[in-house]
Amino acid sequence: MEPAIAKKILHFIRAIPLKEFDGGIFSLLAGELFRYQFERNTIYRGICQQQKMTPERIENWREIPAVTTSAFKEAPLTCFPAHEAAAVFHTSGTTQNRSGKHYFRTLEFYRAAMLRSFAAYCLVDIVKMRMFFLGPTVELFPNSSLGYMFSGLRDEFGDKKSAIFFSPQHLDAPGLQKALDEAAQENAPVFILGTALALLECMEIFLREGRKFKLPIGSRILDTGGYKGHRTEITREEFQQRLCETFGVPREFLLNEYGMTELSSQFYASSLPDIPRHHEHHALRALHFMPPWVRVAAVDPEYLKILPEGEIGLLRIFDLANVDSVMAIQTEDLGRARQDRLELVGRATGAELRGCSLLTEAIDHAA
Repeated sequence: MEPAIAKKILHFIRAIPLKEFDGGIFSLLAGELFRYQFERNTIYRGICQQQKMTPERIENWREIPAVTTSAFKEAPLTCFPAHEAAAVFHTSGTTQNRSGKHYFRTLEFYRAAMLRSFAAYCLVDIVKMRMFFLGPTVELFPNSSLGYMFSGLRDEFGDKKSAIFFSPQHLDAPGLQKALDEAAQENAPVFILGTALALLECMEIFLREGRKFKLPIGSRILDTGGYKGHRTEITREEFQQRLCETFGVPREFLLNEYGMTELSSQFYASSLPDIPRHHEHHALRALHFMPPWVRVAAVDPEYLKILPEGEIGLLRIFDLANVDSVMAIQTEDLGRARQDRLELVGRATGAELRGCSLLTEAIDHAA
């Protein structure tokens, strides 16, 4: 039988206006979800008990105990028998040759969160587009959360000429070139979605061939992930400049997605026309909007104490869509937390992660 809190959260995700950040409603749902996860997730309950934190002691969502992303490598963090999972997404990490695993009782919450956020921050001016993918899709990458996301976006928002140009074997740059030329001839705006590494590889191929495009008005590009593993160092500014030069897309139509396997929700850096802008327009592109079923706090890297808003620390994400695992996730990413957005600063070094290391050790005792 589905728990009452699951129904409440699903309704909240589907119905809440995306500009409405009601702290009272979020706090109530977070408290109820924490109680559910404390009762059902045995390993998580052990971690909470080590910290002497129980549902009765929690006064607001910031106090809900978090687990590190590394904890997903140690044991199944589930509120249900792991063998009953509808899906299991694997991380790309290789710590001790183990990937982390996020078990889902149902993908209903993930899909609801994914579709609402994407439509709001990436398709504010259009309903369906011709989508071209330079990244994993569920058919070839069944354990990839990004693969599920890309496939879901294609099925919901892509037109009949949407296509995939990425497989475990190769990147199909010639196929993409042909598809882009056809779209240009038809004056059909396109949406290119891919990992940063795949986009870089594709641009290098086009550069060697002296090939550039002028995509139809309204075209846009979304990249996700970082540049780790690329042959040369490249800044975000340089990367975006290459995208503009190669595809002829204005800077304001370059989007970025921040997410991780351990979460069910995504964050988008977007400056599309209908999205509210602050007067510091030049800085907006470094900020990622979050949906109202998510909150973020920055914590001190050594002691993991919540920092005042605006201070740089390790990002701790509270995702209500993580119904059947753990809502509170401690990342290793540095940034600033604001009410409805976050600013990514970089990745913490090993020396900065003492608090995370201690928190990860706690899962061994809990398990």
